[in-house]
Amino acid sequence: MLAAVTIDGQPAALTEDDAESVQWEFDPDGCGAQYRCRACGSELAAGADGWEDERGESRCRAFEPATDDDPDDGDGPHDPETIPLGWCNHAGITADADADAITLAVSVGDPRGQFELTIRRVPADAPGELAGCLVMHVPYPGEPGPHVPLRGLHPGTYVLEAGRSAALRRD
Repeated sequence: MLAAVTIDGQPAALTEDDAESVQWEFDPDGCGAQYRCRACGSELAAGADGWEDERGESRCRAFEPATDDDPDDGDGPHDPETIPLGWCNHAGITADADADAITLAVSVGDPRGQFELTIRRVPADAPGELAGCLVMHVPYPGEPGPHVPLRGLHPGTYVLEAGRSAALRRD
């Protein structure tokens, strides 16, 4: 199987002639920040006194008050925003020629697991009506041992129950 890897449209050199997988490690330990302060840029985590930076401070040195006459200028709470792709610590594609399958794997923060979508071809000489067909396996609500629980939104779309911080909800 001939594979080509490109980064921003440019071919990337492979270290092996027959690469079977390509992996992206965003945060291999699964402990990176998912939020940062809009004002000061510090990485944030939810703490007992609200959002805290790496030093455990819940007060922001670059706080921007809502009004010009606010006496708290330069000293107020952190203003959290999500960090793009902060929810992902791993994404990978594996081509398995022996199984005639390609698997896409994505981990959404818990380094102990991942979601996998696999497309494989049923061998042409297999018994039954699926012989020679492509079959797609996807995660589904209620599956045993899920990476994170799923809730169906509409056919083919699921909400990842652990994917949104309660601290940022505006319900």
